Amino acid sequence: MIIILGALIGAALGELIAYLLPGGILERIFSRGITPGLDPPATLNLKILSLTFGFTVRINIASLLGLLLGAYLYKQL
Repeated sequence: MIIILGALIGAALGELIAYLLPGGILERIFSRGITPGLDPPATLNLKILSLTFGFTVRINIASLLGLLLGAYLYKQL
């Protein structure tokens, strides 16, 4: 839980840095990343029920740093 929270906080801080420093090298470093996931989402149609499965994860440098910080804090507990 702490590791996931660290990744979320890191991603939010990365987006904030990219927003506050537009057009610079820091904005390019913190805003670019990869987005693995299901695109388009998979749909299972059972005639009486239709289920759609999908997810996307955005990974950038800030979220990785937050993930590492969360892992370090978890290890210290």
